[in-house]
Order: sequence, then structure tokens, then C-alpha cells
Amino acid sequence: MSAIHAVLFLTLAMSLAVGQESVHPEKDPHRPPCTTVRCRKIKSFLRSHYCGKGPFGNGPEESCDTRGSKKPAGTGTEVTAQFFCSWDESAKASKCKQRGQPTNEERDVVLHQMRLLGLPKRGEDEVLFKVLRSTSGLSVMQGVYDHLNGLELTFCEVIVAADATEGIHVLRRVRLRKAENVDVVDFTTWSPVDIADTDGDGQLDIVLEGDAYEDHWFEVVTIEDGSFKTIFSGLGYYL
Repeated sequence: MSAIHAVLFLTLAMSLAVGQESVHPEKDPHRPPCTTVRCRKIKSFLRSHYCGKGPFGNGPEESCDTRGSKKPAGTGTEVTAQFFCSWDESAKASKCKQRGQPTNEERDVVLHQMRLLGLPKRGEDEVLFKVLRSTSGLSVMQGVYDHLNGLELTFCEVIVAADATEGIHVLRRVRLRKAENVDVVDFTTWSPVDIADTDGDGQLDIVLEGDAYEDHWFEVVTIEDGSFKTIFSGLGYYL
């Protein structure tokens, strides 16, 4: 579920987290076995920097609460644009504020990719942005179109990495989708968390958070052999 409806989800999560038996399959596609030294280093880094006190929900013993604010742990990484949302009880709607703006170039890159995913032209003014920049020259840009009409959610999202050497690469995308009930969304949404060296090899990685219905986890993407590859998926919690 997107950040824009986090308040709605929080209420639902707290009601379900108490006394509910886990029905999650034993083979968890988002939390495969972590047996290598590299994987354990990444897991330790993520837990120490982005995990709240856990466990939370009905996940495994290593579960952790991902709902708190997350500050960049990467040296030389800053958030230059982001958005914050809160629930307006009187309007019965989520209200969002954009803090900081992407550059014109960043905006053009994100909107171009979102148009390819079906973003309606009339929706461009509703897109919210998050931008992470590293002094290394690597940046991560997120664009989110999240339109609510009653309980019906229309959603589109893209996360793009930009680097002077590797160029522009789409890390995650959600084509324009509609969900009849915003409380039960059947697709995964994403949020960029940080640009940091998560495994101590001296190379910067990109930390993402995945959000699906009652399931939340981290993924780490890095550049290997000239392309971006996911090298870790795990932690978080499910209900």
C-alpha cells in the first residue's frame, strides 16, 4: 500500500496484528534463505539502520517494524525532495505535501517513464516526487500518482536510478492500475530508502522498501557487470 494511505493501513494493521495466526507460506518469495556472508552483512546493516523495534506482526523471529521514518545512513547521501501524507478526518481523505522539488531534468525523466506506464496527462500535476542524491553522482528518483475516488484507487509509480556512467535505469515500476478497495490493494508498491554501502565492499547500493497487502520488506539493488541487480530481499514483517 502506498505511503499516501499509510494512516489507513496503520489502523488496519494494529487491529490484525493481535491474536491472528500466521497463514503465510513457508517458502516466502520476499525472504529467501540468507546463508552467505554477504547476505548476512546486508541484513545486519538494514536492521541496524532502518528497522524499528520488532518483531512485529506474524512474520518470522527476525521480523522488524518498517513503519518509522528512515534517515539516509549512506555517507554523502541526501534527500532533496520528498512527500509526507497524513489523514484528514474531516475530509475523510489523505492529505499530502511535497517538500523540496526535483530539478526540471529529474522531473522530466520521471514523468517520461510514468507516461510509458499509462499516466494520464491530466494526472501529471498530481505526481509526488522523492529524490535521493549521492555525492558519488548516483541518484534515485521516485514518482507516484495516487488518485483516490471514494474507495477506488488509481495508482502509477516508477523508481529510476541515474548515474553518469550507467545512464538511466528503471528499478521498479507499477503500470497504471485501479483497485476497487484502497484497503485491499493487490499489487506491490515501492519506496526508495537510501543510497549506501550495505555490504562493506566499497560500492554504493540502493535500498528499497516493498509494500504489498499485509506484507512489507526491504530489497537491495546494486550494479554488477554493468547492470542493476537485486542482491537482497528480506526483513520487514507480514500480518
